[in-house]
Amino acid sequence: MGKALDKPIHYIFFSNLFLGIISLVLNMETNVKLGRPLNDLDYYLMVGSLTVLFYLMAYKIPVNKKGSSNPRIQFYIDNRKAIKWLKTILWAIFIASSGSILLKIIPQLTLIPIGYWLFIGLSFVLILLYYDWNIGLSLRQTTWLKPFLIGYSWAITTVFLPLFILRLEDRITEPLDARFYFLFTQTMMYCAVNAILFDLKDYRDDFNKNLQTFVVQYGYHFTLKRIIFPLIFTGFLSFISFGFWYGLPLHRTIFMLIPILLLAIFAFKLNRPRPILYYLIAIDGMILLKGIVGILSVVLFE
Repeated sequence: MGKALDKPIHYIFFSNLFLGIISLVLNMETNVKLGRPLNDLDYYLMVGSLTVLFYLMAYKIPVNKKGSSNPRIQFYIDNRKAIKWLKTILWAIFIASSGSILLKIIPQLTLIPIGYWLFIGLSFVLILLYYDWNIGLSLRQTTWLKPFLIGYSWAITTVFLPLFILRLEDRITEPLDARFYFLFTQTMMYCAVNAILFDLKDYRDDFNKNLQTFVVQYGYHFTLKRIIFPLIFTGFLSFISFGFWYGLPLHRTIFMLIPILLLAIFAFKLNRPRPILYYLIAIDGMILLKGIVGILSVVLFE
């Protein structure tokens, strides 16, 4: 039974489909926590397919490459045709769903303030520059930018975008309040910490590729003790402050702390190499847990 499940499990996690699921949950968390209606199905199809496609761009395996010691790269070598079909299907879903959304929001596009267009345009450029497009510039090469750019990308697509589309569809009119900015910052920092944890796993590969991640530049223990743990502690304090500021009951605040406490425990125990699938399930699973707990904190306590 275990071996029978190996192939679908590898496909879900190695192909980044799991990240698409996480994106959907985080989008729903935003709507639920901020008291907004859920987006339409076409929106979730668009953002889910876009998330998977974005991460698939990291695995452009040369045709002449026949083998690799990296299990994830070997997966892409062994499943070239399946991944090609997956990309085709995802592109079709993305084009159809984004076209459906565009038809609904066209009347509102001219009403968007120029500041919004500048913000969206800059964000789009920053996200694209994460990868190397053979123009001599890739932001993932910059130590301090890489994890926070990843966190920013997640915050834009899971906190800002669902509300922006709802506003264009005339389904919400309320201005953004402090809860939005807190959730945006919280999501960005949580995903940034997860990105740094992934860099611990990728130390050898990043060192060989001359990627100047925190762990390559400062070392494993320095990154863990002087960067990851302080960021987690800062997140812990922000949760406490948020609960106190909005007068939330103590039990609800403690419940909301579950993801960040588990992230701290996980980081503390991350002291020996483990299979890549472990990292994909555990580290990405922490982000999924954040979204689920965020939704439940409203469903159970409001």
